[in-house]
Amino acid sequence: NYVKWTQWIFLQLFNKGLAKQSSVSVNWCPALGTVLANEEVINGLSERGDHPVERTPLRQWTLKITDYADRLEAGLDGLDWPSGTMTSQQQWIGKSEGCNIDFEIDGVDEEKI
Repeated sequence: NYVKWTQWIFLQLFNKGLAKQSSVSVNWCPALGTVLANEEVINGLSERGDHPVERTPLRQWTLKITDYADRLEAGLDGLDWPSGTMTSQQQWIGKSEGCNIDFEIDGVDEEKI
């Protein structure tokens, strides 16, 4: 049943355009034969066994959670979770605001470019 419902959820995301395949740079550990999360890599070595880890592109499914960043972040409000877990979740959501910056360019009279 787990696989059935996991596949059903994925298909719902895919059909709504929220899941796509793309090439993503991952932490690959040849010795362990697996991809590691950033938290599992310490100074270029795997947390388990101190094996070398390399960054390599890998084709995988990604979810467009940033389209729902505000809603996901708001859902964290009121949860009684450890601060480290909350920070990890906020970083996983990956909401960013960006910024505007103006540069003065010698010889250009325009106010903004």
